[in-house]
Amino acid sequence: MNTEQSLNKLLSRRSWYKNSGIKGNTARVYKKRFRENKLDLETQVKLLQACGFKLVQEMQWDEENSREKIITDLVRKLHMEHAFWSLNQDTLSHIPDDLLIEKVLLHLDIDEIKILFTLFEKKRIKRYWKEKMLPQEPLYHNLNRLYAFLFFGIKNPDRYIRDAVSKRYNTIQCKD
Repeated sequence: MNTEQSLNKLLSRRSWYKNSGIKGNTARVYKKRFRENKLDLETQVKLLQACGFKLVQEMQWDEENSREKIITDLVRKLHMEHAFWSLNQDTLSHIPDDLLIEKVLLHLDIDEIKILFTLFEKKRIKRYWKEKMLPQEPLYHNLNRLYAFLFFGIKNPDRYIRDAVSKRYNTIQCKD
């Protein structure tokens, strides 16, 4: 039996929590959470062990999408968008992270950008966004506004972009 089947069998019994060390009120809360699929796996295992069930086989888990598989999928989508027109086919398997972040932000949709956030830290993606896309303002103004608001939680994207651009202009301005 798997964990869910075992818990269904256990919770269908009357006074299932007796002699387990679990109080009646707590038992009702656990049962309610399990029925609503809100009981985490660790608690489920502890409940079963406390009520006399034993683990017969260790649970084995494998990530559905490994990091390499996700990166390969993003590179494939970027290649279909012709984002790597200047690169050789052989070098597509060894793309630097900063180039991948930049190209995904420029060429792919929101779903792929969300996947990008599972691969890299938000801080790192924001840094590349500020370094690569904000300096190209007004070309990517609408994208910059979208990313600032949606992904980086900036409440006033227009002001943030304006300030970042003016700060950049001030740093590259000739000082006579």
